[in-house]
Amino acid sequence: MRTHRLFGRSAALLALLACVVALGGVLVLLSPAQAQSPALRASVAIWVSDQGTAEFCADLHDPDGRTTRQCPERRRVTMSQAPEGRWLRSNDLSVAPEVEIYLRANRSGNQMRYGLGVRIEGVARGLRAHDWVFDIDTAEANYWIVSSSVRLQLPVAPHPELWPLASGMVPGAHRLEVGKPAPEFLLPVLGAEDGSLVSLSSAREGASQLTLIVFWASWAPFVDETLSQLAGIAARDSGVQVIGVNVYEVEEGGAEAFVQHTGSNLLHLVDSSGAVAQHYRVDGLPELYVLDRDGVYVGVIRGAAPLAQILSVVSVDE
Repeated sequence: MRTHRLFGRSAALLALLACVVALGGVLVLLSPAQAQSPALRASVAIWVSDQGTAEFCADLHDPDGRTTRQCPERRRVTMSQAPEGRWLRSNDLSVAPEVEIYLRANRSGNQMRYGLGVRIEGVARGLRAHDWVFDIDTAEANYWIVSSSVRLQLPVAPHPELWPLASGMVPGAHRLEVGKPAPEFLLPVLGAEDGSLVSLSSAREGASQLTLIVFWASWAPFVDETLSQLAGIAARDSGVQVIGVNVYEVEEGGAEAFVQHTGSNLLHLVDSSGAVAQHYRVDGLPELYVLDRDGVYVGVIRGAAPLAQILSVVSVDE
């Protein structure tokens, strides 16, 4: 019965938001640079052994200049035994939620053609035809052959476990979906100097009814009103936990100064890379995500005008 009320409340919130926008409410969109999908550059690295085998791996390069070499299962080919003219392929290698790549090879005489394949949300995309070639007889043994790179445009940020990141999405977290537990993340506290990280599950402790996650930046309109209203709700209803996530901040120290100025006494975390915002499908600021008592995502409020009217729908059952 409780779940039905929560889903009904979520529908009411979304319906009210549509009315607000129709009446001239403001929806703050991210700039093109902030809204663009993340990308990787990928190349194929092949270890040619003196035993006549070729082992295929993928080198991934992110926009920050980091490189990682990932080697999937079923990646080794005995070149003399490879069936001529038939494409062989490795197991899938997950590089981001709902994004997999694989390595492929095809022997033609004394040449080995090789390349990358990619699937996004189960649909094969256009890298299958992008192939490279090396000569089996003249390839230097016990040496890595590395191809040129190709660009992979991704719908979400790559898995954080590919690189040693300090914070972001917990490895293996699914993307946000209504009716499922909100994806777990791990982020530093705004203004904290000890480097400690807070998880979503630990931040939700004490939320007996609802958890509200608000993504915000100091430069976005209506954020001060948003945070003030949410602080009021948290103070009034002990069963509601409010978590602020500062994202896409453009001025160093701007978020700390903004919180001090507004006096919003809430837990604020920092998503400096934007990985959590991308995982949660954030496309405007501020945005408010509603979780039920079990941490299940039930709805989102996009935009914030007039916020007091929108948030008046959020109530906590005694």
